Amino acid sequence: MKRLLVMRHAKSDWSSPDREDFDRPLNKRGRKDVPRVAGFLEACAGPPDLVLASAAVRAQETAARLVEELEEGPQLVLDGRLYMSGPETLSEVLAATAGKAGTVLVIAHNPGMEQWIARLTGARVRLPTAAVACVDLDTPRWEGPLEGELQWLVTPRLLRSLGW
Repeated sequence: MKRLLVMRHAKSDWSSPDREDFDRPLNKRGRKDVPRVAGFLEACAGPPDLVLASAAVRAQETAARLVEELEEGPQLVLDGRLYMSGPETLSEVLAATAGKAGTVLVIAHNPGMEQWIARLTGARVRLPTAAVACVDLDTPRWEGPLEGELQWLVTPRLLRSLGW
């Protein structure tokens, strides 16, 4: 059994209209949401063995802040192929990078992340910024056609309302 955590990057800054999409950093809310999500993962889900993140600045910042917050500090791998990618590419990068990890957290972008969850589980979800979905995969390896079951989805808004 493998566990896949699918996370959309935290809220990004749109204040500079001349900045390229790839180069947008996190805004204040995004920087506040990451420790909240990391605390939830640490306390309730267990930390991932590996974090794969898009090379876009907002995804890099989300991943780096999250890894800093986690006690066991999982390995972080940045991959440019995850920027605005679809389900096929997300699965290919996961298969090529995850190795023997039991739990992998992938941080990337919509709409590909929502489409990927739908393809893996059949569930249609809305994944706002910094939301995390947990998918359990009944497979010993990350390769091949993956199918799984959506276990839970948590958003920063939900965590705030629960006092995290």
